[in-house]
Amino acid sequence: MKNVGIIFKKEDRLIAGTAAKVAQELKQLGFRVGLAKADFVITLGGDGTILRAARLVADRGIPILGVHMGGVGFLTEIELAELNEAVKLIRKNQYSLDERMMLEASVGNKKLIALNDLVIAKSGISRVIKFDLIGIANYTADGLIFSSPTGSTAYNLAAGGPLLTPEASSIIISAICPHGINNRSLIVNGPVNFRLRRGEEVILTGDGQQMLPIKLTDIIKVEKSKLTTRFIRLKERHFFERVKAKFGLGEP
Repeated sequence: MKNVGIIFKKEDRLIAGTAAKVAQELKQLGFRVGLAKADFVITLGGDGTILRAARLVADRGIPILGVHMGGVGFLTEIELAELNEAVKLIRKNQYSLDERMMLEASVGNKKLIALNDLVIAKSGISRVIKFDLIGIANYTADGLIFSSPTGSTAYNLAAGGPLLTPEASSIIISAICPHGINNRSLIVNGPVNFRLRRGEEVILTGDGQQMLPIKLTDIIKVEKSKLTTRFIRLKERHFFERVKAKFGLGEP
């Protein structure tokens, strides 16, 4: 791999400056820098940057090397100080690929894809939403989270949903502040269709970065996408050890 793209948050001056230095160092190591023909991409930032990168490169199958430069960094692989050694290993093909499922939501002829989650919720202050998960159940809640296994450690976890290991291929459905004591998260394998029974100013978001307004007449389909996100791995990863280190799990 000799062609590399760099994805970063341009609004952050510190990270933007770092990206310029990284690009220069990569060129000195013999890499060609540019996203158009990239063999792999490097993300500089936190998980939000990785989520954006996943959406940008998934249709081309380009793998991602996540460099931790902010936030929790649960999805990142290395620290900035490790980057030079990492790219040398990649050039020698001394790495593995970790492929993750993505989600897709269809609303009419419009679609969203997401690595972590698809969330339907209120766009402002309004009454609770009533949902009809067709053929499954009805919910009254502030919103619904449709999470991938990768996203099970994100909003789903904060909402009290279960964890799935990354190699799983199911979808988690978790209600946000449900108005009832018998609501539990669901884990499903197939597509899910749902509609609103009541709700105003409701939006569907993908990874918190894409947005579609939802009307009462809409039927929304959520399913496993044909696209996947591929991560470059240079270290042995133990999922539950990482969850414990980042979020705490079990007894201290």
